[in-house]
Amino acid sequence: MPHGSVAEPVIDLPEPLAPLDRIEPNGDHDGVRLASVDLGGQRGYDLRLTASQLTDVAMDGVVLSGALLAECELERVDAADLDMVDARLRDVVVTGARIGGLQAHGADLTRVVFRSSRLGYVNLRSATLTDVSFEGCAVADLDVADATLRRIALRDCTVEHFSCQHADMDDVDLTGARIGAVTDVAHLRGAAFNTAQLAMLAPLLADHVGITVRDA
Repeated sequence: MPHGSVAEPVIDLPEPLAPLDRIEPNGDHDGVRLASVDLGGQRGYDLRLTASQLTDVAMDGVVLSGALLAECELERVDAADLDMVDARLRDVVVTGARIGGLQAHGADLTRVVFRSSRLGYVNLRSATLTDVSFEGCAVADLDVADATLRRIALRDCTVEHFSCQHADMDDVDLTGARIGAVTDVAHLRGAAFNTAQLAMLAPLLADHVGITVRDA
């Protein structure tokens, strides 16, 4: 794949989709639609959800740790806190979501798009992200400490705080993001910035390499 190219999700939903109104641990669902339902507080440990759609779903306090979501569309999901620790996402599009805290440390995301969403604290510590993009999103805190990132793009996004301690990055395009602050510039190798972003980072980079800047 050419450098700078982020692969798009491939989703082929069957018709019709069968209605579903709740989830359960170790559930196995293929070709279902959850629409205008409240899943608040439900547990979906190790859930398997494939070729499915969630629309206008309240997911506050939902636990999807260890779950697999593949070829799924999530539209206008709403949660103050969502647990996706160690989850696996393959070919997933999330559109118009409002999530206060996304706990996804240790997760594995491949060909995933977050689009036109408002996200608070996004915890992707120790996660593996491949071909993931954020498009038109507002993110309060994007934490990828100790994560592995390959072919990532932020397009027309606002990120108040970007944390990347010990992250392993390759082909990470941040040029389309307005970033307020960065933690640990020592681990920005593999990331691309625009000129304005570089000017913002200059004092941090100078401090990291031991450069003293004095005006004459």
